[in-house]
Amino acid sequence: MEVQIIDPSTRKTTAWSGGTTQEYMLYPPTGSYAAREFLFRISSAYVALSESHFTPLPGVTRDLTPLCDGFYLKINGARWQYLQNGKVLRFSGDDDVYCRGSGRDLNLMLKGAHGEMRVLPAGESDLLPHAFVYVYTAVANTVGGVSVPEDSFLSVRPDRLHKLTLASPAVLFTIDL
Repeated sequence: MEVQIIDPSTRKTTAWSGGTTQEYMLYPPTGSYAAREFLFRISSAYVALSESHFTPLPGVTRDLTPLCDGFYLKINGARWQYLQNGKVLRFSGDDDVYCRGSGRDLNLMLKGAHGEMRVLPAGESDLLPHAFVYVYTAVANTVGGVSVPEDSFLSVRPDRLHKLTLASPAVLFTIDL
């Protein structure tokens, strides 16, 4: 199968200083986020406080996109910037990041891997080969011809699927080791 839904019951929920986070994927599977032993991690955080401080993650490259309307972020004391839904921000886990606003976000953390997180519009997109390809959809969607419920995280086989067709926008993760 080219597209496979990853069972939501496998998501691990943990607390952080500003709320909770759900881990969708950690690689390698024997790794540990708590010990900072991973090559990549995909997660969704719920920011519960109106102001919060992101967890420092030295040596980690982070991509973040809001699943809510958006957040105001202040990075390393610079001016507040607004990150709206549908946009992705890349920053270093070494950065000092403050957040204003509550809601959910989606994260890609890279430590020893290369990759990116992109928001794809509805329609057809070329899918290049990568070691790992995942899709997250917040709404019920059709991904590569497969109907999926809201809040779905999927694994995609790019060796079998060269174009990704979406009924609604979704988030694409492409990762190489």
